[in-house]
Amino acid sequence: MGFVFTVALFFALFYGLALGLLWGLNRRWWKLGWVRLLAGWTPVLALVCGVIWRSGANYEINWLVFAGLGVLSVLFLCLIGLDLALLVTGLIHSLERLHDAWRYTGPAAPSPERRRFLRTALAAVPALSTATAAQGILSSATPARIPQIPLHFPDLPPGLQGLKILQLSDIHIGPYIRLTHLEELLDRAAGHHPDLVLVTGDLCDDVPIYRDTLRLIEGLQPPLGIFASLGNHEHFRGLRQIKQHFARSTIPLLVDEGLILQKGGTPFFLGGADDPRMLGSPESYGALRGFVERALQDAPAGVFRILMSHRSQALDFAAPLGVELVLAGHTHGFQLGHQGRSLFESWMPERYPWGLYRKEATQLYTTAGVGHWFPFRLGCPPEAPLFTLEQA
Repeated sequence: MGFVFTVALFFALFYGLALGLLWGLNRRWWKLGWVRLLAGWTPVLALVCGVIWRSGANYEINWLVFAGLGVLSVLFLCLIGLDLALLVTGLIHSLERLHDAWRYTGPAAPSPERRRFLRTALAAVPALSTATAAQGILSSATPARIPQIPLHFPDLPPGLQGLKILQLSDIHIGPYIRLTHLEELLDRAAGHHPDLVLVTGDLCDDVPIYRDTLRLIEGLQPPLGIFASLGNHEHFRGLRQIKQHFARSTIPLLVDEGLILQKGGTPFFLGGADDPRMLGSPESYGALRGFVERALQDAPAGVFRILMSHRSQALDFAAPLGVELVLAGHTHGFQLGHQGRSLFESWMPERYPWGLYRKEATQLYTTAGVGHWFPFRLGCPPEAPLFTLEQA
């Protein structure tokens, strides 16, 4: 219920902001009858969608979840776009009035042509913001790509040259990502012949088909195996049940532990860190540090080390330990990006939101993820990266 309360709170915040901007800065639009009608019915529609969503979740009826949460997502995104549009148009209206008051002190009036152009331009702003929201929703439905990413290490053992690792993270099987979508992705991934497949959390939000999801991934059968680590959604869905599903599969779930693998007789270490569920307090960061340290405690000296951690902030604790590679997810790139980087990169660099990062001798890749629980992506397409280890 905490997530439902958070969604309701943010919806009320953006809805209230839209009403305030209409009344305070865009009074001309508020006088239109259809605008007031939309404003009155929006919270009613949101409430109905919320009830449909929760009913579908409670009774495990996925099409109800898809319908309720889908329409609610569209409303939410349109509200955000409308708030931005109303803020821009309100400021422009205010500046125009100030300009007129300064420039026209006599009976002369502003140019009618200029007024018409300004009104037309302002009317286009909400339409453009709504179109952007629609584009983000459509982009979230595109098949996940498989970017091929070379990773260079100066001290890579010769036997690990060319090791290919497929990372599957944040698949979120559920109302928006179905088993058929995953099956299509895995068919394409199999054509790249990965040596090792790593699943870094948030695998499936539909617990009754969790085992079916694991069976699909098992079908890849890479020569060095498939391994998984936990994400926050595994904790949310019931960790005991999730562990039982893994125990009945051929995919080891690494929770604060690791093991030695070999490629062509060359050993390397693979560890998996637990997830703190929520990350923000000093206690949760301390817990993440402990997870990383325990996951690596059995790593022999001198071997190449790979760490699976759902949280990209594990880089801060893995780098002092000399780990060569960390693979993470969770952020989805905040689902807004440009040229392979999150738009939030400059605001929250400590989150390492999307892409390749380096700290000391450690490299981190944070994937934007295969799926999502909120159907919106803009400039941040779903992905299942395929890494190739190479000597620098």
